[in-house]
Amino acid sequence: MKHSLLLFLLLPLHAFAQYRPTYTGPTMQQNQQSRQDFNRMVNQRTQDFQMRQMQRYRSGQGSPQLLREMQQQAQAHQLELEKNANEKLAQLAQQQQLKRQEHPAANPQQAAAQQKEDSRQLTLLAVRNYREVFLPGQMTTVLQAEKLAPEGQQQLHNLNAKLADKSWWKKQDAAQLASALTAYSDTLTSLTTSLLGFNLASPPAVPAPFSVSALETQLATHVFDQKAATQLLQDAALTEKLVAGDQLIKAVNDFSSLSAAAAAGGELQRNPKKVQEDVLASLHVVGKGMDRYNARVRAQNNVFDAEKALLKSTSAYVAKNRK
Repeated sequence: MKHSLLLFLLLPLHAFAQYRPTYTGPTMQQNQQSRQDFNRMVNQRTQDFQMRQMQRYRSGQGSPQLLREMQQQAQAHQLELEKNANEKLAQLAQQQQLKRQEHPAANPQQAAAQQKEDSRQLTLLAVRNYREVFLPGQMTTVLQAEKLAPEGQQQLHNLNAKLADKSWWKKQDAAQLASALTAYSDTLTSLTTSLLGFNLASPPAVPAPFSVSALETQLATHVFDQKAATQLLQDAALTEKLVAGDQLIKAVNDFSSLSAAAAAGGELQRNPKKVQEDVLASLHVVGKGMDRYNARVRAQNNVFDAEKALLKSTSAYVAKNRK
């Protein structure tokens, strides 16, 4: 045994190589794959969380203060993300320009080829920025705009409570009622205009059916118009509002006409009781129109379908051009 141990110790160092463990840890390729898998997992969880938050806001869950705080935090975070994305795009353009200055092309053909490749890289980054930063922010903005802001909801609640209070009507003379009805009508019209995003007296036409064909045609030539992509999403949102808000628009316009007629004529002096009944009946129709709008806008999928189509087109471009 001792002789065996002695012989073992006298072996040259290179002979020990055969006794080294064969496991050397993960390869660089395995490490990269692990990081990619982890990043995909994090991105998916982030997207799932954002979607739950947007759906929660759309359904009106949570207190007004909580929703307001969520909105403010999301806006601040989104602005920071967009700022960083724009800075990255500007940095890439500067790096490309510096590279061309330091290593000028040997001939016009090489210069044109380099310019084409630089343009492709800029478009690729712009599309990635839109898909990963700007589109999620626009979705949040669009979904938030489908509901009255917490302050607007409180204003509407106060308006309804005041007009439904019989004692309030008894305390007002004709001039006070005329002034109050005009003010309430203006408030209701302003809130509804802010909600829908257009003049109630002249609503816009329903946008053309959604299509990303023009966007994909541009991407095929390595051109990306972010404003056009944004407009597609906004048109989808406008379509939802026009379809969901048709009765609300009519109800608010009718309330405005009724209030104006009551304030301008002598009906408030001749028969204030009838004016009160007509106003409350009209306000009830407005409430039903608002409830119908909220239910229908939540049930529509135009915005989500537009988001899916935009994600599909931009993701396909990134996958095809990524190196």
